Amino acid sequence: MFSARCTAALAAASLAVSALTVPGPAAADAVRGAGDFDFDGFADLVVASPLEDLGGVPDAGVVRIFYGGPDGPGSGGVQTITQNSGNLGSAAEAGDRFGASLAVGDFLSGAGSELVIGVPFEDDDEIAGDQADSGMVHILIGGTGTLLNLNAAITLDPVGAQLGLAEVEAGDRWGAALGVGRFGRSGSDLAVGGPGEDLTVVDAGAVDVLHFEGGVLDNTRRLHQDESLVEGTAAAFDRFGTAVATGNFDGDSFDDLAVGAPADQPGSVDPGGEVNVFYGGTPIPLTGADDQLWAQGTLPGGREAEDAVGTALAVGDFDGGPDDLAIGAPGENGGSGVVHVLYGTSGGLNIARTQLWSQNSPGVSEASDPGDHFGAALAAGDFNSDNQDDLAIGVPEEDREVDNRADVGGVNVLYGENDGQNSPDDPALGVDRQQFFVQISLGANAEQGDRFGAALAAGDYDDNGEADLAAGVPGENVSGATGADHGQVNVVYGKDPIIGPGGLDPDSNLTLQRPATPQAAGQFGAPLR
Repeated sequence: MFSARCTAALAAASLAVSALTVPGPAAADAVRGAGDFDFDGFADLVVASPLEDLGGVPDAGVVRIFYGGPDGPGSGGVQTITQNSGNLGSAAEAGDRFGASLAVGDFLSGAGSELVIGVPFEDDDEIAGDQADSGMVHILIGGTGTLLNLNAAITLDPVGAQLGLAEVEAGDRWGAALGVGRFGRSGSDLAVGGPGEDLTVVDAGAVDVLHFEGGVLDNTRRLHQDESLVEGTAAAFDRFGTAVATGNFDGDSFDDLAVGAPADQPGSVDPGGEVNVFYGGTPIPLTGADDQLWAQGTLPGGREAEDAVGTALAVGDFDGGPDDLAIGAPGENGGSGVVHVLYGTSGGLNIARTQLWSQNSPGVSEASDPGDHFGAALAAGDFNSDNQDDLAIGVPEEDREVDNRADVGGVNVLYGENDGQNSPDDPALGVDRQQFFVQISLGANAEQGDRFGAALAAGDYDDNGEADLAAGVPGENVSGATGADHGQVNVVYGKDPIIGPGGLDPDSNLTLQRPATPQAAGQFGAPLR
């Protein structure tokens, strides 16, 4: 179901096989944009419904690709993918939540991007005891002019010798977070979070870095806070690896890795959360020798229990220098939430120009209220085509006070304002042109429990030079459908800066819903990429 701007045809998913080697790279002489699976110049939007039932199997999960085109996502076709599509290596089972995490990248050196799908609640029945929620990851491969090729899919299962990982345990939730980058050497890497991994203590968490060389899985490496060189101390229920993000924070030739541990206990006091940043390089990347540990206390704001620092991470270039890191702490101040922004320098992320944002910050729309969860979702994109990224911040439990509707949700957008000075008096993100979106501002109904902004993604889906913003509304009740919480996605298009100041245009938007009949409790649009 689409708005008048976009009518899309539903394309069937093709078959798949599992492999650890992929076809050789296709010739490509153009830069491929992330999330362009069919290599046509239009970014593609990935919408997951991890709680969607499949053929009577509850919460099996479904992922759909809305291919970009002249009329935005979906105008290039729609592809539906499940664990029953062809042979992804694991049949859909109750509670798998296929699509609970997503990542996009060009790390297999072919034409078109790859889509990585996490299944962190997959039960591993290949080992004794049928380990519940141990996790699994699928990699789907794009190509010029084609849909994602499920026949060349890779299924990564942490069991045994396939990946050479440590013992697989119930509750590891391997694949709960995903990130793609090039941390060192000539190939590329996939970072896989397993926040339920047990170390010397339960649920301390770990991140596995899988290195691909020439389209072949070459080696694996595990990162955790039990390593002697890694900042921080592993404690029970830290859940290191709940979020991951990749970016080049020091401006060298390699990507760096940020890892969120939102339940981490800095100094074993108060589980307020932390973020570790590991730096890429050669000969051995991500050693921990120069890693950084960011927590409140070092960052602005007092450390408190349940701040949940590192729940969401986003990377963007907000000031024209090395990449910058936005860190969501949606539990701050009774769940009102804050976002920290750290700016990259030639020496890495630096505290000097750090910004702290909340809905109480001067110039930011609305006011901080307990339970808003400002910063629960983040996305960076250049919405006004000024070669400087902007930051979208989800506030999924924002209340509509005018008629006492709880948790309708909202999205704050902060635009970059850098003039090239890069000084503390010239912050990159500012409020001169900030925006605040609710569903009503897009011509849609705002209902209690919609949770507009619970997931965010940015991409140039109509290829007009400005990034567009997709906002998930997993609690949306679709008109005329039975039940509740069917979910939908609202897309706001970037506007040509020649016409006014540019930026996201609430008058130019699109509504996406589950093709065919909306499913109650499916929460279409919970994760986006």
